[in-house]
Amino acid sequence: MAKGHDGNFLQHSVELAAAVRLAAENPSALHVAFTHGMAPFEPFEHKLRDKVPGLSRYRLKAALELADRPQREGEPSIVTAYRCTGAPRRYPNSAEIIRTLWQRKQVCGLAGGITEKSVWKHECLATAWAGSPVKVARASWRCQVQPGGVLACPKNLRVPWLFAMDPMTYREDDRYCDDDNLHRHDADLLNQALLPYVDSGQPGMAALFVYNVQPRRICQFWNFIDDIASRTHMGVRRHSLAHRGGNRNLAALLYSATDIHDDFLQDAVEEIENFALASAMDDAENGYSSWESVSQILGNDEDEDADSKEL
Repeated sequence: MAKGHDGNFLQHSVELAAAVRLAAENPSALHVAFTHGMAPFEPFEHKLRDKVPGLSRYRLKAALELADRPQREGEPSIVTAYRCTGAPRRYPNSAEIIRTLWQRKQVCGLAGGITEKSVWKHECLATAWAGSPVKVARASWRCQVQPGGVLACPKNLRVPWLFAMDPMTYREDDRYCDDDNLHRHDADLLNQALLPYVDSGQPGMAALFVYNVQPRRICQFWNFIDDIASRTHMGVRRHSLAHRGGNRNLAALLYSATDIHDDFLQDAVEEIENFALASAMDDAENGYSSWESVSQILGNDEDEDADSKEL
């Protein structure tokens, strides 16, 4: 069940921007690997207009508000994707967002794999992707990134690839634990999984997201990312959003055989703010809304944490 934090929007906006960028490299197909599948759709825990103390969600809220309105010229791809998936009423997973937008734009076919440990979520995913080149496994990602797994790089890969991880948070500990967090001990496994993708020579990106990361662990996660980037010879871009208190949601995008500019992630996340403001101002000028709608679209709930607007 989606709680509606900006962390949800951080993941979706970055992954979609990465997929669109890779489609520009080769529009024929995209190979995807999603390690934390989630059901294709899940209910939102809170409604758009609910005021939830301490909940940082103004970017997600702006995107959903716009998705619940008629399409506007030049709107961000994430708004179009949310509208096509019915996101104002239900929350789509990343694979569903990319597939829906791809079908609408008639871009390229998808192949690859998704893992999900939950029985009912796996059943929903298996039904949604039945007959598709995207295979779904009810298993931990840690076993499926190994040779023969649905997340492993196929032999003779000839198309761009997107590898995406959506664990709960990052932990720096020595004990092995096959849970829904990302651990320091996962570095070797990730290096082994990503190297075949890199060695294929195809343009590709690996997007890693961790949420509610405590201040003392933020640098630890960035060091973890730098270690993987160094060992796989990939470039890296990073971005973060305030969660609550001093904790942050973190996004890292590693890339190979392609290039992205320094502000790629920041632009993907902040595009919604500029478009929402321009849309609200246009409505106000044409008498369709008041200036109060501007703050309603872009502003946080009155009782949200003040630091939720920090980047």
